[in-house]
Amino acid sequence: MGARGIYRERPLVLSGLACILACAYVSGAYAQSVEYEFNIPPSRASEALRAISEQSKKSLLFSPDVVESVQTNGLVGKFSVEAGLNQMLAGTGLKAQITTYDVIVVTRAEAPKETAEDVVKKSHKATLLGGVASFFAALVGHGAQAQSGADGAQATFEEIVVTGIKGSLQSARNAKRDSLGVMDSIASEDLGKFPDTNLAESLQRITGVSIDRSGGEGQFITVRGFGPEFNTVLVNGRQIASEDRSRAFAFDTIAAELVSGIEVHKSSTATLQSGGIGSTVNIKTARPLDIDGFRFVGNVKGLYEDNREKVTPQASGLISNTFADGTFGVLLSAAYQKRKTRLDSMVSDGWLENVGVPQSEINGGAGFAGNIFSPRNIDHKVTFESRERIGGTLVLQYAPTNDLEITLDGLYSSFDIKADATSLGTWFTAPNLTNVTVDANGTVTDAFQDFGFSTDFNDKTFNRLTDTYMIGLNTKWNATDSLTVTLDGNFSKADRAADNGSAEFNSIIGYSNRVRFTSDDKRLPFISEFQSADPNQFSGQQELDGLVTLAGPLPGVVPAGVSDYLDPVNGRAHVQIRGGWQVDDKVRQINWNAKWDEGNTTGLKTARVGLYYSKETKKLTRWDNTFGPHCQFCGFPDVPDIPNDFQTVFDAGKGFLKGVSGSDRLIRQWLTHNGEQLIDFLESQPTGVSGAPVVSFDAVRRNISFAVGEEVFAGFIETEWGGELAGRPFDLVAGVRAEATDVTVNGTDEPITFLSILDQTELLANRGAPIAIQETSSYDSLLPNIALRYEPADNLVFRFAASQTLTRPTLDALAPAFNVTTTRQGGDFTAISGNSALKPFKSDNLDLSLEYYFGDTNYISLGLFRKDVSNFIVNVQADETVTTVSGGLLTDPSTGSDPNAADPNDSVAVFRVTRPQNGENAIIRGLEAAFQYSFWDTGFGVLLNATIVDGNISFDPADLSQIFALTGLSDSANAVAFYDKGPLEVRVAWNWRDKFLQSLTQVNGDGVVFVRSFAQVDISGSYEITDNIRVFFEGINITNERLFKHGRFDNQFILAEDSGPRYAAGVRITF
Repeated sequence: MGARGIYRERPLVLSGLACILACAYVSGAYAQSVEYEFNIPPSRASEALRAISEQSKKSLLFSPDVVESVQTNGLVGKFSVEAGLNQMLAGTGLKAQITTYDVIVVTRAEAPKETAEDVVKKSHKATLLGGVASFFAALVGHGAQAQSGADGAQATFEEIVVTGIKGSLQSARNAKRDSLGVMDSIASEDLGKFPDTNLAESLQRITGVSIDRSGGEGQFITVRGFGPEFNTVLVNGRQIASEDRSRAFAFDTIAAELVSGIEVHKSSTATLQSGGIGSTVNIKTARPLDIDGFRFVGNVKGLYEDNREKVTPQASGLISNTFADGTFGVLLSAAYQKRKTRLDSMVSDGWLENVGVPQSEINGGAGFAGNIFSPRNIDHKVTFESRERIGGTLVLQYAPTNDLEITLDGLYSSFDIKADATSLGTWFTAPNLTNVTVDANGTVTDAFQDFGFSTDFNDKTFNRLTDTYMIGLNTKWNATDSLTVTLDGNFSKADRAADNGSAEFNSIIGYSNRVRFTSDDKRLPFISEFQSADPNQFSGQQELDGLVTLAGPLPGVVPAGVSDYLDPVNGRAHVQIRGGWQVDDKVRQINWNAKWDEGNTTGLKTARVGLYYSKETKKLTRWDNTFGPHCQFCGFPDVPDIPNDFQTVFDAGKGFLKGVSGSDRLIRQWLTHNGEQLIDFLESQPTGVSGAPVVSFDAVRRNISFAVGEEVFAGFIETEWGGELAGRPFDLVAGVRAEATDVTVNGTDEPITFLSILDQTELLANRGAPIAIQETSSYDSLLPNIALRYEPADNLVFRFAASQTLTRPTLDALAPAFNVTTTRQGGDFTAISGNSALKPFKSDNLDLSLEYYFGDTNYISLGLFRKDVSNFIVNVQADETVTTVSGGLLTDPSTGSDPNAADPNDSVAVFRVTRPQNGENAIIRGLEAAFQYSFWDTGFGVLLNATIVDGNISFDPADLSQIFALTGLSDSANAVAFYDKGPLEVRVAWNWRDKFLQSLTQVNGDGVVFVRSFAQVDISGSYEITDNIRVFFEGINITNERLFKHGRFDNQFILAEDSGPRYAAGVRITF
């Protein structure tokens, strides 16, 4: 093996091996001829030994538990390594020897009598650095033999990889202790084995981190109350592109098996890429030269979804090897997963605020003086998902000398979700509600609707088809003994396919009907009286020609309701929507930095300078057919007659949301159909009396599409200082990062020319010729930081960190186009528009923490944080009118003298427009506490942590004028119990997140969205059959917890979702 096999810049640690090596390879004398200038203050043994190793350029071996809690003497002046070690370790209970191969080996002065095998078994869970194997090989190559005891029995050494739950926790604990800032991490339990099956679900075990789930699987993270867009996500220190329309990174796109560790930096430094007010998350992948030699890891398992009652496959593998005396390495990993899921849900798109509920119909004619909130819709829905994830990494490393290392690495991930849903939809129009009851908050709790109402049977598709790529080249050069220069360049690309406008699809068959909506003290509201007709009431739907009349009875006017809601003969065509957003995100980065390090332990220890350039281009292309074709058959016309065999009865089953309060009143049967079959049929039919051919339902590229380009130029300087305060060691880091950002927005707008009537509920926004838009903006930022780590006593660490950070505006919030989202009769007009002049959020951050470490795994910590955020970006809603191309104001044709056509008496259409803008300030503060403990040698251990977070701006649900509140703020807690001893490992993990405000807007309503508190229990375990074979099992959400959301008040129902438990079992092979 080459010289690179022994790492000089970091100590190699392995419990017990230090004792063996000291006995076997101690030279007869130390190198007396060379003296070094040392300046090492009294400090922790691990730090002092590392300092003497770096200054003398000698490799180092010691055991963590040997040096734990040991404080060394100071060492100042010229000494040989032997004399320096003697003085440094005098009276500490440690001794040091130097092998013939120039390795410092540190052991206890009186080592316990135990075999090498016993000692190695006690070593916990860290993969040996490649230098250990190289070192052993070098020794064997020189013919050296190790003698054990007086009988001269030969001891055999081999590369040992130690793994497990406790080792993962120990690695994370050590990284936390050694960090200069506030940082938590997660380490893989073994090569290719992450603690959880999903990266986000692992991250939620860290204090201050909460997650949002999709399909029962972790997707986005919130850190210290700051949501996905406030957290910068890096892979190996580089920004990775995102397929989301915003800046948020979806953690479900990368397979956990491809990851070796994750760091969550909660305090910032000048060297970290900006953008994360919440945190900077660095995902790390394995490197072949860190592994050294040949390794193979593979696992296969079957995944069982309880709701779907399906078993699907999952497999992953990693192979790594080094060549040419350890100077060249190759690593290849791959992962495949397929899931078949079923999501049972009841959902509302939102609640309408003060949208024309007749006062004469409220509370028996008494009316209501306050705000009135009425439901937009209620859907019973079952979604069947097919999730397929394919990923891999390839790493090539070349280190021809100790001073040069070149790494070329690539990552690929394909994650496709194909979701098909069937639902029973009930849509309400507030002005047509009768016999309305509202509670003290103004929320409708009981209401009838006899006309202007429809029963819809939906066939929906929601596909998420994504690809993510990253390739990077890194060169690290030790220009001198003190100067290291690093140059890194990378390219990342992520895209989400619109699937030719079919990624989002909704086909409706239905009919005019009546309904009663009721919300009581149960968790779930319910609908009734739509299943059969009432001959004494009339729907207002006139048959034969599909026209709408508001009075009855008249010839041909049908009674309200139908004789049997499951009879396909009632079905008529309605809305047929195709659409989807196509997202293309590209990130290019170049990062150069230089680090000066003389090996000092006091005074100036290191200095770093760097330059950074990044260019991100995100293009969002909208595909849809909602400019008219989608509503060619709106209103349930008699022509064409839908064949009865197009529809069948769907039975959601007795388990549909079973156990949820109010579930006994749910509708469990409805009609379903194949939307593509229906569209093919409709496209082949003439329409209306004229017999004009139907316009194609295919989606087209809309001119509301846009692209945002963002360039960032940055430079930084950072220094690290060391010294003593009251005789105890401290480290101080201070730096500043300067950045200049240029933003360019390109897009088009489609101005509205007029509104026209589509059916009894919908209006169409007709648009004119597209107009090109280009807008630019720029801003500069100066981001200082300082962090202190001080050890006032052995194993006690105090931290202080202060910094300024920023988060740039969400890219899709910069879109300048005016995008109409709702045009419904009754004054329900909404639109959204971006703001290309948005400036970034800025935050002044303060962290204080106290941590106590004991044993090789245990610690307790308490931290406080505060973030003063200025220039907060909020979505502001305002009522606006629209000026048409002709210069007049846009009017509502469903008003005036003729409700079925435009006329001069029509009212002006007033849109509720949502736009982002800067200006608000907020303070977020919190407390984080953690406790990690292993119960001696029993194998049992626990991890407990909790986060309490609060802000200075609360949300008042009764105040409709409030435009700003802090979303994502919630308390959270984790409890993990584990057993890890011998061949058996078991872990049970409980995670809880308190109720929080998720959004200030709803999908299709005027209010906000709250997520109720949620707790989940997961379990995993494994058993080692042989040294190379281990069987394992996993259980996710084993108590079948459900997700619930509501609007301004608890009884404004938004969502109840059941994703069900899932279980897995498999086998893992390593060699």
